[in-house]
Amino acid sequence: MDIIPAIDIKNGKVVKALKGNRENYQAISSTRGFTSNPFTYIKKMIDKYHPRMIYIADINSLSEDGDNIDLLVEIVNQNKNCVFWIDIGGKFDRRLNKNNIVPILCSENCSTIKNINYIFRNYIHSYDYKDKQLGIEVFQKLQSSYKNKVIFMNISDVGGNHGPNYKYIRSIHKKSSIKYYIGGGVKTILDINKLQKMGFSGVLVSSILFKNYTSTYLIKKRAGNKPALS
Repeated sequence: MDIIPAIDIKNGKVVKALKGNRENYQAISSTRGFTSNPFTYIKKMIDKYHPRMIYIADINSLSEDGDNIDLLVEIVNQNKNCVFWIDIGGKFDRRLNKNNIVPILCSENCSTIKNINYIFRNYIHSYDYKDKQLGIEVFQKLQSSYKNKVIFMNISDVGGNHGPNYKYIRSIHKKSSIKYYIGGGVKTILDINKLQKMGFSGVLVSSILFKNYTSTYLIKKRAGNKPALS
């Protein structure tokens, strides 16, 4: 089970996500030494948990309101021993062609799937939900030989206090050839253990990393699993 720290960046700052209402995302306040400066935040995260993978969502890109790509590239260049899963929606940007970047193609911003096996052949697929799956219906049904990792991202659960939507999660049809990850609503170690027993390969987490009761050792042990780049 991989535990992957998830970070949202908007207007150059680390922000607190809340149920996909991105216009209301605000820069995080200082929490246990973490700040909204993304360079300081990620350095602190790496020093504390030693993750081998970090997920970053560019909220501006996802909202089609500019982007933070140059900033992301600088972050990646400063942390070459960490693999970054980068979500900028359905865009293709050559600036992200880095050895330690795995880009994400999310259904939310995927209006077409033209040339997907060529342009997006090395992308992780993210199935995004907010009451229903976002994006075109055929996205999830796409059969691609490159699709070996899939994120189920329930945007409605992100930043909430109700935990993952297990009813929705149990309905997911999984294939043995694909590694599946859950994002949104993971609040406790119990959630992580439960999802592992349900056959998921990893979770994207944020708020749990700041809980006083969270086992730093456990997070560090699982976050430090050496990942494959694709």
